[in-house]
Amino acid sequence: MTGPEPPLDAEAVRQQMRRILASDTFAHSERLSRFLRFTVEQAVAGNAAKLKEYYVGVEVFDRTPSYDPRTDPIVRVEARRLRLKLDEYYDLAGARDPIRIRFPKGSYAPAFEINAGPRRRPAIPHDWRNVALVASLGFALIAGARWAALSRAAGAVNQYTPALDSAAAAFWRGFFAPGVRNVAVFGSPVFLASEGNRFFIRLPHVNDATTLLSSPDVLALQSRFGALEGPRYDYAQMGDAIALHRLTAFLAGHGAPLTGVPAHLATWEGLKDGNIVFLGAPRMNPLLNRLAGQQDFEWGADQVLYNRRAQPGEETRWETKSHRDSITYAVISSLPGLRPDRRILLLTSHMTAGSLAAIDFVTGAEGVRLLSEKVRPGKNPHFQLVLRVYVDRDNPVRAEYVTHHVVASPPK
Repeated sequence: MTGPEPPLDAEAVRQQMRRILASDTFAHSERLSRFLRFTVEQAVAGNAAKLKEYYVGVEVFDRTPSYDPRTDPIVRVEARRLRLKLDEYYDLAGARDPIRIRFPKGSYAPAFEINAGPRRRPAIPHDWRNVALVASLGFALIAGARWAALSRAAGAVNQYTPALDSAAAAFWRGFFAPGVRNVAVFGSPVFLASEGNRFFIRLPHVNDATTLLSSPDVLALQSRFGALEGPRYDYAQMGDAIALHRLTAFLAGHGAPLTGVPAHLATWEGLKDGNIVFLGAPRMNPLLNRLAGQQDFEWGADQVLYNRRAQPGEETRWETKSHRDSITYAVISSLPGLRPDRRILLLTSHMTAGSLAAIDFVTGAEGVRLLSEKVRPGKNPHFQLVLRVYVDRDNPVRAEYVTHHVVASPPK
């Protein structure tokens, strides 16, 4: 019978902490970085017992001695965010790190252990972190009627049995190959905060952290309220979460696991070995701006879908007048992947209803068979296709084929 494992070396723990703080996951999270650094240093110095909510609030979040944790939940809120960030880090960049730093639930003192690799996921991954984010968003940002409409849309039963027909097999070619990694990138809404003024805000037109400081909207806020904290990624879009769940259920039902990655953590380097699916509104996914090659059908910031290489008889633009419009558009693009045997799939729209309609189209029998007739993906695996989507109270009720262009060769 062996005894307990010896405690990890303090310097090795500090090296692991520095590795985490230098990662892209924590690069723009100054407050969480401070939280992690302080608690780790206290723990390796033998002061873990002091890491109570009041002590952390005063030492990390600059609360005054009169701070009352019962009325100010700052430490509990940030501890939850820190646990999520650490999970994201160890699921991606830190999967092979030697040491795992984690915070047991209900504790503000970190635990240190040998890293056994990414946590095991269920066969159909309905990630609890996404559920928590969606629930928060539902209460904070979305009216009950919208949640009901989208839930009805999410409840649609997939029409396929486990045996794919020839049309579906041709379209999903490569996603079911043994050992292949399938990744879905979904939007990361950018939030900003001002702790001194006690507000937390989302600017709909600010979606790329790299241009944050040059945004006129952000500059106007800073001139009025002073320096802002951010970017922060505290919530997921409800529609993106439903889209991710629906696509995950379809692929997992055919034995192909799917990993969801929020857009702010997605890099071409990290995605290059797998099949990649981009979900939702392109404005929420800055990585699409750096996608190699020109897109024939290109989304504009003005809710317009532009046809950059219009063929005879085609419209040059399709417009969604507002987020409450009864008609919107979606684009389904199947493009060459970053490796010769991989693919990039875009299921995009300005509206949630359009994105869900695109997923229904490529996972439902009727849509895939129509796609097979129009595009012939077995012969033309790379293409871009436009759907017109009819919407009722944010719910897609019908989608119809508009046009498509074949991508003859990989983008240069």
